[in-house]
Amino acid sequence: MSARSAVTAFAAAALAAGAALAGGGVSGRDASAAVPAEVRICGGLDEAAPPGTGPLLLVFFSLDCHVCSDELIEARYLVEKGRWPVTVVGVTSGPREPLREFLEKHAWELPVVLDARKALHKRFQAGPAPGMALVVAGEVVHRNDPYLGFEERRKELERCLTRLFSR
Repeated sequence: MSARSAVTAFAAAALAAGAALAGGGVSGRDASAAVPAEVRICGGLDEAAPPGTGPLLLVFFSLDCHVCSDELIEARYLVEKGRWPVTVVGVTSGPREPLREFLEKHAWELPVVLDARKALHKRFQAGPAPGMALVVAGEVVHRNDPYLGFEERRKELERCLTRLFSR
């Protein structure tokens, strides 16, 4: 197992355990019996993060791309770990049912925009998946380079978040 896979697996397990505990106070062996996460598949960005929500980290991903789904989970983990005032919003072009299954499997409760026409991809110039755009006050202040390795993208995002939000 690669270091990236191990970190992502750990992050996914930690987030799922946290969601299970928050969802019903379930722990240990009973965690698998927890109620599935409430899935938030939104029709647009205004539904996912109404104006005035604050900074957004848009994570453009495809269900067919394991690197993309790892990136989504890692972005959430990174933002939560750093306690940055950023809302993580997943963006994908579908389809809906496999997306719902993926979100439930990973106990994902944050909003995901189903961007069937790729309007957000174009608006934020996301490029090929996995793509990320950090949006502050309506302006993109960071866009990841999908051609960098997973770890390099994570470090680059962490440096940007630190620079913008450290006190």
